[in-house]
Amino acid sequence: MKWRYAWAIALAALILFAGFWSYSRFIHQDTGDSTADVDSLLGNDQDVIPPPAVPVSPQEVSVQPKDTSALGGYDVLIADRGNNRVIEVTPDKQIVWEYDFKGLPPGYGADDAFFTDGGKTVIVNLEYYHLIEEIDYQTKKIIWQYGVPGTHGSGPGYLYHPDDAYKLPNGDVIVADIQNCRVLEISPDKKIVHQYGKTRQCGSGQGFLDAPNGDTPLPNGDILISTILNHSILELDSQWNPIFSMSLPLKYPSDPQLTQAGNFLVAEYEHPGKIIEISRQGSILWEFDGVGTTTLNKPSLAIELPNGNILSTDDFNHRVIVIDKQTKQIIWQYGVTGKPGDGGIQLNIPDGLDIIKRDGVTQSTTTSQALPIDTVGSVTRHAGQFVGQTVLLRGYLLKREAGYIIFSDEATGSISSFDLPITGQGIDLIQPNQAYLVQGIFLGQGLVASNGNAYHLELSVPPTATN
Repeated sequence: MKWRYAWAIALAALILFAGFWSYSRFIHQDTGDSTADVDSLLGNDQDVIPPPAVPVSPQEVSVQPKDTSALGGYDVLIADRGNNRVIEVTPDKQIVWEYDFKGLPPGYGADDAFFTDGGKTVIVNLEYYHLIEEIDYQTKKIIWQYGVPGTHGSGPGYLYHPDDAYKLPNGDVIVADIQNCRVLEISPDKKIVHQYGKTRQCGSGQGFLDAPNGDTPLPNGDILISTILNHSILELDSQWNPIFSMSLPLKYPSDPQLTQAGNFLVAEYEHPGKIIEISRQGSILWEFDGVGTTTLNKPSLAIELPNGNILSTDDFNHRVIVIDKQTKQIIWQYGVTGKPGDGGIQLNIPDGLDIIKRDGVTQSTTTSQALPIDTVGSVTRHAGQFVGQTVLLRGYLLKREAGYIIFSDEATGSISSFDLPITGQGIDLIQPNQAYLVQGIFLGQGLVASNGNAYHLELSVPPTATN
């Protein structure tokens, strides 16, 4: 009988060892610069390799959806990762700015790019190169960098697959450090001032993150985080305390965004993929997967434009698309579906996007400097870029409050956190159902507004009625 006991003991030891080995792969403490096999949990880096270019005919280019009104007048910044470049494209599909990443392996360029400082700079993260860079728009010089180029790690100054680097109003940068299972806030002098998640310890309990890949700043100062391995979103308040979490009906959620109605817009990075709008109560309110034509192939980011349309990357269909939210039709597209390349309007794995309004220049009444006319949504959705700056907006009075008004891109409708509180002399002159130009200093504190927007505009000149 002894051999039976010995066999049972050996089997128990084997099970214990296997359990410990499996657990150590999923949760691994790393206080220095060593790494765990977290990559195996997320698959390999096969997606980094861009496919070879496929030629397209002029006819194929001409039949792509091209409703120039679909974007509401915004240019689109595209992180064209497979081509190692970032480009700014107008609604009529002209490239007006391009930044090329030199000396990198194919596909190691930026997978996300966002305008900062009112469009004066662009911040990018190079996920597979483990690097964040801030680029001056005019000179195309790198003015700030964090990470060790081409080398991943978890010690001071290192990142491991950084995703969604955003610049905050205070000048700090936040980033989802995927393989280190943490979200960081990094000061301009490269100090970590906030961290959520335990470095190299992936998990779903409070204080842990399970491979975060999104960290969207919200207008009220909160941060909306998506996690890959437990398919969830988590909201942190301005003090980095968790205040809301929700599991998502998605296998691989990516880069959640807030809609004007206060719901969450989330892309599913799968093939076939989809985009959903989901309420805080977990109800799916809208969904798009290609409408029976071309299924989405690993879309990574979708945002709601101020006009209500949905702008999204469709990464491995090699296109950026605008979807009419009501009809679910693709009404604008940059890139030729399924045909990667760098010629004409072709893209190769477009992985990130942002928007900016460049047209509508007018003259300031107080200075000789020309100011662009922005929409309310374009400013409040990128609030960190505008703090302390003089801005000129066109919009409507939506609601009058004690000491301030709520200003919107629309004359009627429900109030959202993207509508803008306005204070200062002259707000009493603004009447409903009439468009106005308002100019003032965009501020990040000093008013607690009823719509939850932490920012407001302090008028510097009287408002002007306009068409």
